[in-house]
Amino acid sequence: MKLDVTDILNGRCSTLDFEYSEDAGESLTAMLPAGITVLPDGIFVTGRVSDTGGYMSLTADVTVDYTVPCDRCLDETDFYLEFTFERVISAAASPEARERIINEDDEEWDGVTDDLIYVSNGCIDFTEDLSEAITLEFPLRHLCSDDCKGLCPVCGKKINEDHPGCTPKKEIDPRLAVLQKLLDNSEKNN
Repeated sequence: MKLDVTDILNGRCSTLDFEYSEDAGESLTAMLPAGITVLPDGIFVTGRVSDTGGYMSLTADVTVDYTVPCDRCLDETDFYLEFTFERVISAAASPEARERIINEDDEEWDGVTDDLIYVSNGCIDFTEDLSEAITLEFPLRHLCSDDCKGLCPVCGKKINEDHPGCTPKKEIDPRLAVLQKLLDNSEKNN
């Protein structure tokens, strides 16, 4: 997503509000965990770029509507992801200044460069940062409901009130089958 921030850079305004909605593009789809499908126009971003005395920041509220199979029963389920995305904007124009910041060995810069977005030709492009943030925000587990019982390990059907699950057949080691016959015979005699 590209934003023109020349009005802020020239001092014409101190804030710039924006809204953005899109279908999942190739850059996002390639980074998604397996099985996740973002719904059409499923990404919606509203935010603001602010300049406070030469310090520029981007804050955005991101919502993602997506579908994914339940981790227990494999039913397709719709989910809603919502989080806040924040980055610092660096107006360092020269490539040398950017390299100096990125290659700085000083502990003061450790971790700071990951949250920087650079201005290029009066615009900021935070598509890659946003795609990465969305990917990292997805939960590790998706369940259709908290009490989902999953699939029957014997027949593979969904376990619910109608199908409580099959009784698994007890597998006997063939070397001990003779002993099982003795046990079965002793139970019949008693």
